[in-house]
Amino acid sequence: MKNSKVAQNLVEMIQTEEKAKTFRMDYPVSEDLRAKMVNEVFSDFSAFVYEEFYNDETLMILKEFVEESNPSVLKRQCLLDNLFWWQILYQTAQNTVSCVEEYLSVKFDRLRTKPFMTSWLRKCDKTVPNFYFIGEKFSDNHFLVVDLLTQNVLEVFLCHSDARSPKRGGIVAGTLHPLGGGLYFPVVDFYRFDYEAREAICSCFHHHYEKFSKSSTPHETFLHVLSVMLQIEKKIATDKRNMPR
Repeated sequence: MKNSKVAQNLVEMIQTEEKAKTFRMDYPVSEDLRAKMVNEVFSDFSAFVYEEFYNDETLMILKEFVEESNPSVLKRQCLLDNLFWWQILYQTAQNTVSCVEEYLSVKFDRLRTKPFMTSWLRKCDKTVPNFYFIGEKFSDNHFLVVDLLTQNVLEVFLCHSDARSPKRGGIVAGTLHPLGGGLYFPVVDFYRFDYEAREAICSCFHHHYEKFSKSSTPHETFLHVLSVMLQIEKKIATDKRNMPR
């Protein structure tokens, strides 16, 4: 009887587009609704953002950052993609440009009767990129991560068909958007730090985060720490190449 009551309560908590007007981070979302959120709404929003903001003027400074960091050729585009979304969220936090609000304005006729979706997109607009340790893997596209800053465990789904499954025990950087009930998805593929750099990164992460966070916003702090971690990765890779064989 007790288990039946718990199951009934869980069913009642599940968010569906028909009965939920506001997205709740802590309540699970039905599979059908989750598919619409990612494959229809966010996919359309992402296309809008790239069309409107992914241009040479926007990317000039980000490309300079990538060149200075000098990651491997295979990882440069991934780093640039993550920096682009960092910039999108940073502009919102600075009250300069909110891509979500612009999108909602353009798509008003389509989304005015979908309060749940607009509420969810506005929640995504407040996300801060972060660093994660890859934990237990249930499948290639379903696994747990540990937030390096808070030590919170999050459940992640890779929703992009071209996303590569990260290696368990590795360190990644990226932006996770909520899907309800403790589930998250990365807005683009994670930037994966070299596996050999994970111990050095973990050993000094909190030191650098605390140092930069004293005088910077959360988004600025992420970029400062990312720069340091990329330098660490580069040094370890260079030392490895220079080791006598």
